[in-house]
Amino acid sequence: PRPYQPQQPQQPEFPSPPMAMRQVSLQAVKHAECPICFEKLHVAPCGVFLDESGRRVSPDYYNLEAAREWLRTGNGHCPMTRRPVSAVREVPDLSKDPDGWFEVVDLDGDGKLSRAEAISALKAQLPLDNAALDAALVDPQHTMWRTWDADGSGSIERSELLAPNGLAAYVRRTFEAAQNKTAIPDMRTDKAGWYAYWDEDGSNSLEKEEVVRALIKTLGLSRDQKQASHQRFMVSSALSLA
Repeated sequence: PRPYQPQQPQQPEFPSPPMAMRQVSLQAVKHAECPICFEKLHVAPCGVFLDESGRRVSPDYYNLEAAREWLRTGNGHCPMTRRPVSAVREVPDLSKDPDGWFEVVDLDGDGKLSRAEAISALKAQLPLDNAALDAALVDPQHTMWRTWDADGSGSIERSELLAPNGLAAYVRRTFEAAQNKTAIPDMRTDKAGWYAYWDEDGSNSLEKEEVVRALIKTLGLSRDQKQASHQRFMVSSALSLA
């Protein structure tokens, strides 16, 4: 008789993305852009991925239509964590449905918002000063956080969110102006201007992931959601060979 040969475990339908591509997606998150389509999150409704139990599978936010398209095309795993995904939930408007907003943003379901939970949601939905928000995230004595967290507990309770001087009201008063950058310079006629536009930290150098993101957004590759993942892979691979 033939010796017993155990079957090889079936490979997952959607293997984890290469580390380089995850780094490119993390660049998008850093700039409050959708990790799938690279569009600014605040310009359109955003959503989150849920598992079968209705819980979020990652702390990330996505362009709502890009996330729905991701599921429609058979991608049953979160693009960032690779955890199984069953549904997409739209993130409510903070000004129209603060209770619903709180429920979605409360990632761990503990009834309060940590700094990371609150600030990542604000960056995803509103055209705010992201640098100022990031500063509030890391500075324990930052004025903004002490205003939002009135009782000094280290987190934002639902009552603090809705208070007259709470998070929702504070955001509206303090960050009215959108951060509107000028149009992307034409890389064919203004190479120096194009480079400076994407050298956001003034370091006179661009990391590979920053170059991939810059090319994707300059060439408009991100607008085709069905091919966005493939295009990001091709651009990244081309740079690896350079």
